[in-house]
Amino acid sequence: MFLTGEQQIEIGRWAVLATHLNGAVDSGKYDHIDTAVVLKHVNDGDVFEFLRTELGKDVEYALARLTDVHRHKLLHHWRTLAQAYDTSQFHVRRSGLALLVAYLLHLIGVHHAQIPK
Repeated sequence: MFLTGEQQIEIGRWAVLATHLNGAVDSGKYDHIDTAVVLKHVNDGDVFEFLRTELGKDVEYALARLTDVHRHKLLHHWRTLAQAYDTSQFHVRRSGLALLVAYLLHLIGVHHAQIPK
């Protein structure tokens, strides 16, 4: 399976978002955002608004790179992962932002996988 140009762009934007979220985690400013908070916003469908409000300039660039279609698809992926897996399966027990980074890394890995013939 080969990725189209649009898929490559979308996955690249996921990587940019993961990098910005990782920086936000590392800053220590968002330690109060735990997995329960993030899962609630993923399930409620307002996770991007939540990130924009809570993290502001720390993720502004990365969020601006996502189109409405990208956000819709990414929310769908995140909801699926939130419902299908326990956070500990991504080696995350506390940080909600680290969970989103793990989700993004998982999605990037899955989408770059070559299916054997």
